[in-house]
Amino acid sequence: MSEHIPVLVKEVVDLLDPKPGDILLDGTLGHGGHSRAFLEAAGDDSKVIGIDADEEALKDAKENLKEFGDRVTYIRGNFYDVPETRVTKELFDLGIGSHQIADEARGFSFSAEGELDMQYGPHADLPDSNIPSLNDFARKIGHYPNAHELVNGLAPLALSDLIRIYGEERYSGVIANAIVAARPIDGAKKLAQIIADAVPKTYEHGRIHPATRTFQALRIAVNRELEVLEAALPKAVEILEEGGVLAVISFHSLEDRIVKNYFREQAKSCVCPPEQIVCTCDHPPTLAILTKKPITAGEGEIEKNPRARSAKLRGARRI
Repeated sequence: MSEHIPVLVKEVVDLLDPKPGDILLDGTLGHGGHSRAFLEAAGDDSKVIGIDADEEALKDAKENLKEFGDRVTYIRGNFYDVPETRVTKELFDLGIGSHQIADEARGFSFSAEGELDMQYGPHADLPDSNIPSLNDFARKIGHYPNAHELVNGLAPLALSDLIRIYGEERYSGVIANAIVAARPIDGAKKLAQIIADAVPKTYEHGRIHPATRTFQALRIAVNRELEVLEAALPKAVEILEEGGVLAVISFHSLEDRIVKNYFREQAKSCVCPPEQIVCTCDHPPTLAILTKKPITAGEGEIEKNPRARSAKLRGARRI
């Protein structure tokens, strides 16, 4: 597997402002790059609770962080199922890891020869999808579907909805029809070629691969990424100590919109409908926003790690 390079490490550390005795919930541990920087900055009394659904990532993190011993607790699972323990700092890095893309058996890469899987890890319990047809399909087959099952089993309209909503793909109908016509599809490389052949040759003028948004949509659907994020944020705030900081790194507009809107909502002192003249909600704000605009990577980091170009970091303090 290729090494995963964490993004915005300095910016994350500056935002979290680690102190001795701090406990960080790293909800998307990966290879542990952000957690290492946190532990080094916070000092010997600091600790990390690291969660990741990817068993291989956890193994690598344990190796990379072994010098910190029992200061790091490792949990295999989904970050929305946060442990019921108080923490002072929290980080969610929502991007897919380079090591996951490089693993051809996962089917994340356009050139992967393996099965179309796209699961980060075992799906013991995930929230319902925001797309009803996906919930219907999961009930029909009796389990959470992987990408292969979605590509080969969804009805054309449901597949088009998935690609349009989760991929923000304007050619969703054209792509869905091409996929259905080409079934059965047994690998990522074949799927990417079908999509490339289906869309206009001038698609995005070569800026991104024609299959990029469809692969994003499938990955989000398989792992219920947006629904998990929506469920995780309130739980994260609930276990965060007063004065503690929650930081989130997102990589596309759908994720960033969820984080931005949640922070704004929780920073309000009134959530009554706009048309209501007198406030009756008695809603106390729970967060103070620390980033009026998202923090992004500088040119130097982008040059070393192109993946950082799309990263957006937002933070808020528990009040």
